[in-house]
Amino acid sequence: MGILESLGLRKKPAAAPSGKTIKVGPRETLRSIAKREYGDEEKWHTIYEANKWRIDGDEVVVGQDLFIPDSPS
Repeated sequence: MGILESLGLRKKPAAAPSGKTIKVGPRETLRSIAKREYGDEEKWHTIYEANKWRIDGDEVVVGQDLFIPDSPS
């Protein structure tokens, strides 16, 4: 054990987010994916927030990988 650990100053690694990765299919939108994955198309923003670094605007592309976080509360 090092000095930082003994003083309780070492940061614990962040837990990896839980969920799954999917590929976008033809004619799919964030709303349609949210409806399929969560049963509620209004939860599309959950998917957007988890993937905003890889989504151009609000459009998803066929074959694009998206991370689907576990169902929001």
